Amino acid sequence: MAAIVAVLLTLLPFGLYLAWRRFGPGRGEPSSGMLVALLLGVGLMLGTAVWFGLSRSFDRGTTYVPATLGAGGAVEQGRAAPGR
Repeated sequence: MAAIVAVLLTLLPFGLYLAWRRFGPGRGEPSSGMLVALLLGVGLMLGTAVWFGLSRSFDRGTTYVPATLGAGGAVEQGRAAPGR
């Protein structure tokens, strides 16, 4: 559900812009170049999100161990540990 909300919030500015162009002053249709740029931008966003999600995932059977404070106040980075 959170992913759907995030995608909708990401697409909201594009939808508002297109609505403004359609119903706003001048009532001009968006140019074909603008629509192509919009579609390329959305496709690039979705492709980047999928690539990032696949490249940052942990292996199956591992558990995320959050960052902790180590000796002397140094921050130890979060990591994946073998599952329980």
